[in-house]
Amino acid sequence: MDSDTDYDAAIVEIVELSAAEAAEAFDALARRAMGLSGAEFLARWDSGEWADRDLDEVPGLVDVWMSLPMLR
Repeated sequence: MDSDTDYDAAIVEIVELSAAEAAEAFDALARRAMGLSGAEFLARWDSGEWADRDLDEVPGLVDVWMSLPMLR
């Protein structure tokens, strides 16, 4: 980055979500990335459905997995 303008453009705003907002965002992400509701993803994750799979093998799984800390 060569100028202050480039640096300013790289700044990311952090927004704190309520529990309800986080659940809604997680649900939207799971639906968009994997075609599952957030609740269905959690049930399948907790059952170990993908435990023996590489996360990259299942389309969208990495994206949703990385968002688990929003809820847990």
